[in-house]
Amino acid sequence: MKAYLKVYSEERLGEVNPYIYGQYFEHLGNCIYPSVWDDQSPHADESGVRLDVIETVRELGVPVIRWPGGCYVDLYNWRDGIGPKEARPTRVNWHWGGLESNQFGTDEFLQWCEKAGTEPYVNVNLGTGTLVESLQWIDYCNGAGETADAQLRKSNGHAEPYNVKLWGIGNETWGFWEAGQLSAREYAHKLANWAQFYKKYDASLQLLGVGSHYGNDPEWDSQVVVQAGKYLDYLTFHLYGSSVDRESGNEYYPVVFTPVFFEKQLRRMIDTIRTTIVNHKLQLPQQIRISMDEWNIRHYEPDPENIGHYRLNRNSPRNLQDALFVAGVFNAMIRLSPSVGMANYVFLINGNGVISVTEEVVIKTTLFYVFKQYAEWMTGQSVRVNVSSPSIRIPAPQINGPDMNEKIQAIHEPSDEAYVDAVAVLREDGDLNIAVVNRHQEEKAEVELELPEGYRLATVWTLTHEDIYAANTVDALGNVVPVLTAVDDQELRTWKVPAHTVVLLQCKKTSSDAIQG
Repeated sequence: MKAYLKVYSEERLGEVNPYIYGQYFEHLGNCIYPSVWDDQSPHADESGVRLDVIETVRELGVPVIRWPGGCYVDLYNWRDGIGPKEARPTRVNWHWGGLESNQFGTDEFLQWCEKAGTEPYVNVNLGTGTLVESLQWIDYCNGAGETADAQLRKSNGHAEPYNVKLWGIGNETWGFWEAGQLSAREYAHKLANWAQFYKKYDASLQLLGVGSHYGNDPEWDSQVVVQAGKYLDYLTFHLYGSSVDRESGNEYYPVVFTPVFFEKQLRRMIDTIRTTIVNHKLQLPQQIRISMDEWNIRHYEPDPENIGHYRLNRNSPRNLQDALFVAGVFNAMIRLSPSVGMANYVFLINGNGVISVTEEVVIKTTLFYVFKQYAEWMTGQSVRVNVSSPSIRIPAPQINGPDMNEKIQAIHEPSDEAYVDAVAVLREDGDLNIAVVNRHQEEKAEVELELPEGYRLATVWTLTHEDIYAANTVDALGNVVPVLTAVDDQELRTWKVPAHTVVLLQCKKTSSDAIQG
């Protein structure tokens, strides 16, 4: 299969925010305990934090992480998770079931972020909490004065403010499953009321309001923007891919082309925001960007106790097919930068995770390597790329879970999409980096590169395996790892990308061009 790729470095689309490579924690399953916090682990420090996990997260280079949820937060009292550990109450995990020890609370999370070198994004309890409780939480985290909450933080061992800038107000408030479900009108007015007091406390806080489910309700999004837009930096967007038929292999194209649906829905929300601002003649002090602060690729499997139905398996290994899905979503967000300004993958650790943790081993999944390399190479100015390759009439996407299949099939609009997907960024140091995904399951792509004048291909990063379901496991930690290849031929203009493969190309200015500059 032959493909042609041309990069237009002078046609800038916008700045790619590193936040799009963000992550997510929630008190669900084994995401927090015992993988992040385990005071019985030989790998933990005196506070109970797994240092082997911290080391791996630092290597990954996580820019931002959301906590404590999610559905969990709208039934969470932040005061349960502060102070002496022996005095903290054990509660029912009201949303997800089981018990919550509250050993990993606000100070543990924020100090974990300091150790991991990442920025915290805290979601407050809008569903069952109060405005005053949330303001006191902000003051506990950020207060520098003599207030009771700032003094409480100091007495709990952290004298200096944490200076948390990112605050989410609510979670999936439109959902029937959510504690404190509200209509669009009710939420928009409540959000505006809460947000104005947050800004009175600190005008520099960056606030996130709840957007509609995967941008599918423009009326919800429009009401939020009209009522609260002047306070908001982000409107949230939640969407999940799903894998349900790994045994047969027949789901490959539905999975790897599902990012096309992600991009379509993101564009829909972007258009809603812009149209609302224009139609209502809003004068906003800042751009409202999208934060896709929940997304991932879920694995389902047949339920042996309920024939004909599926159950979610959060801890099955993430495989190469999943890595192609993730790269496709990254490419969509890069194309839509800066309108998409943040994303948080569910979860960083275990539960569909980028990292898989057992009592003894930290496993870097296929997703780890994709996140790491995109974060290192694919920030800067997004520039236009033209790709020509054979195409496929894409099947319906696989989103959220098997129960969505019938609905999606009914609304699916088939389109022809190229097997080869690519984006490019112009870096501050002058490098031009290109991400290429060959979505063809069986054929390699011979990609002819037309680079801007003065650039040459220098280094190639490749993640591939002959088996689309190949994964890294306890018994095979290095089964799927990337290969870095230096390119010495300055005249090279073609690169072969294997089937079902993610490739990142680093292009540098030629020596003569650098000397002239």
